[in-house]
Amino acid sequence: MKRTGPILLVAGTCIGSGMIALPLVLAKLGLVPSIVLMLLMWLLMYYTSLINLELNLQAGKGLALGELGRKFSGPIAEWTGIISLKLLSYSLLAVFIYGGSSIVQEYLVAKMAWRVSLESVASVFALVAAVALTLPIHLIDYCNRMLFITLLGVVAILIVGLAVTIDWSNLPLFPTGEWESSSLAVILPVVFTSFGFQVIFHTLTNYCNKNAKVLKQVFFFGSLTPALVYILWTSSILGAVYNDNPAFYAEMVAGDAQVGELILALSEINRWQSVQLLVWGISLLAIFTSVIGVGVGLVDSIKSMLPAKGPQGLRTMIASFATVAPAFLAVIFVPDAFISVLGFAGMILAVIAVLLPVYLFTQLKAKKLHYQELKGRLLIVISVVAALVVIASELYSMM
Repeated sequence: MKRTGPILLVAGTCIGSGMIALPLVLAKLGLVPSIVLMLLMWLLMYYTSLINLELNLQAGKGLALGELGRKFSGPIAEWTGIISLKLLSYSLLAVFIYGGSSIVQEYLVAKMAWRVSLESVASVFALVAAVALTLPIHLIDYCNRMLFITLLGVVAILIVGLAVTIDWSNLPLFPTGEWESSSLAVILPVVFTSFGFQVIFHTLTNYCNKNAKVLKQVFFFGSLTPALVYILWTSSILGAVYNDNPAFYAEMVAGDAQVGELILALSEINRWQSVQLLVWGISLLAIFTSVIGVGVGLVDSIKSMLPAKGPQGLRTMIASFATVAPAFLAVIFVPDAFISVLGFAGMILAVIAVLLPVYLFTQLKAKKLHYQELKGRLLIVISVVAALVVIASELYSMM
């Protein structure tokens, strides 16, 4: 059983808006607390992935969360899962399309003096995404492999390029300004969302032929890879901006920096002309791999709701455009909502990744579990408490 493709699909689903959002929000914390927080979030998401996998394996095949709710509980759990999953997926896609379009727009203005509206750029971005999602799953897998391997290579080059600009004796290890408890309410949901890959459990369960051992390895390494990339990436960016552009770092701490502005600042910090172009490229690669990861799960879910009769290509096309269109409309009518939409997605993700799966897990009548780690209840209780804290944080920041 090949593991590389599924691992990269999980990692690619995670790495997207988080590449841009994490430095923006974690500047408030400093490097040491940021690294600790990212590792804790990874552990939480990996452990809860085992619960989701157990549910799919006990069901005998990969099922979307709503279908799992119907199988193990009833209609209330079913509709909670369906609505939550759709809200999360469309929220994430809206963030990806907005972030990618903002980066392209900023590049056209800064580097080519070509002023194009965000709506026009978003239209092209959404169309490319919709077409990509009509490809068969095995082609999407291979395309994602190439995109993600390219992404990791560019990340490595860029981290080296940023590292030479950093004064290692002068780093923002801890919060640089006056700390406010409200800052954590903004940070937690965004960091939580950056480890979101829950929309593809059912797809990969079937793709990996319901092999419990393979799936465990896939989600362990698939979630660990983004954690390591996030730590290296965020540390490099915060260190470089703190040393080279303290005024912009202060804007990041204050929460006033925008997505395109961060990418522009990074491209100006790096002295290597070729690496400056990579700054823009890596941002788009990171976001597009997440579009594929989230979009695949949503297309698969929508296809299951369409009539089975008729050409499969037409069903895929309808599902693909039904996946992208609502997210595109959100970009058009809800501008400047990058961090706020990510925070909202974090609250929904807490339901999808932890609360509902844990509830369904308690309803299992299985005599034997595939994952022995789930026999103990302490970690499950900790996971539920962590999810409730994320939800409370987002509700507090919305007040």
